[in-house]
Amino acid sequence: MNKPIRFVRALSMLTNPKTWGPFTEVAEISGFDHAVSLSWSQGGEDLALISSLGGGVGRYLDIGAHHPSRFSVTRHLYQRGWTGINVEANSSLLPEFNKKRENDINLWRAVGDKSSYQLSVFEEPAISTINKDWEEKFISENQKISRVEEVPGITVREILNTYFQDGKCNLLSIDIEGADFEALKTINFQTLKKSQFPDWILLETTPPLAAALKTDSVAYAQENGYIPHLILPMATLLKNSN
Repeated sequence: MNKPIRFVRALSMLTNPKTWGPFTEVAEISGFDHAVSLSWSQGGEDLALISSLGGGVGRYLDIGAHHPSRFSVTRHLYQRGWTGINVEANSSLLPEFNKKRENDINLWRAVGDKSSYQLSVFEEPAISTINKDWEEKFISENQKISRVEEVPGITVREILNTYFQDGKCNLLSIDIEGADFEALKTINFQTLKKSQFPDWILLETTPPLAAALKTDSVAYAQENGYIPHLILPMATLLKNSN
């Protein structure tokens, strides 16, 4: 498509008032004096994934997906033709996924080894958690709980067996506010077929580098054949070496 047509199409998007805020932010930061790289994730994880996963398309399992755009590590992949499973415990966030991710399967579940969980939904939905220690930490930081809801539980293994029978999971991303390790363990690597091992795993971590590598979930992944590939500001990306 030539530049004049692309330009007109871009301008037509400004007829929607919802685009004015993002347009203004990009204009103020970039000045539109050069091409820019856009990231929807909090710490540039989506750009790192594009660089690391290479070309082509695949399938993802995004646990703690939160929103199809806000803080999303998979929107870039989706727009490039990837599809997958988005798992979110906050029921109020599912309608937006069903609207914006029509080619994905969107599940209302909390991931772990229990049949159900109590989810503390904060006014800032990105920090909603089933982990009581993290809940207390957020409250100590003056974050407010808006409601508590009971959420059915599911294991990673169940998701893989149900939704990835005919295709490999190329990327497993887990970001569920303090419950990542509990969720990852439910994959049960010891009895998982090698062909079912996700190619890549993205796990929430915090700096510095040494601390990120010692995170329970990262250490567990390494014990089962995964090699740290990138240490990012808010996550660690590991590659399957099996």
